[in-house]
Amino acid sequence: MALTETARAELRRLLVEDRDRTAGRLAALERSFDELVAAADLEPPDDEHDPDGTTAYERAQVSSLAAEARVRLAALDDALATDADLGTCTTCGGDIGWERLLAVPGTRRCVTCAASGA
Repeated sequence: MALTETARAELRRLLVEDRDRTAGRLAALERSFDELVAAADLEPPDDEHDPDGTTAYERAQVSSLAAEARVRLAALDDALATDADLGTCTTCGGDIGWERLLAVPGTRRCVTCAASGA
C-alpha cells in the first residue's frame, strides 16, 4: 500500500533527523582525524613506544567510520531529493513496508529485492 501523506511527512522528518545526526557524526569524526594527525605531527615517530601501531589503528578506524558516514549521508540526501519516490522500491516498483522504512531510513529497496541482491 502506498504511503499516505501523513506517513510520507513522518518519514521525511525521520530522514532529516537521521541526516542531521549523520552529518554531526561525520563532522566529529573529521575533527578527531585532524586531531590525531596534529598530535602525531607534534611527536617524532617512535615505534618503540607505539609497538602495536595504535596511532595508525586509530587513524584507520576513524577514517573508516568517516567513510561509512559519508556513504550514509549520500544515501539520505538521495532519499530526500527523490521525496516523491519514498516508499517505492527502485528495483521492482512495489511498496516498501513501513516497518522497513522505519528500520532503514532512506532505503530504496523492498525486503524481497534487498534480500535477493537485486
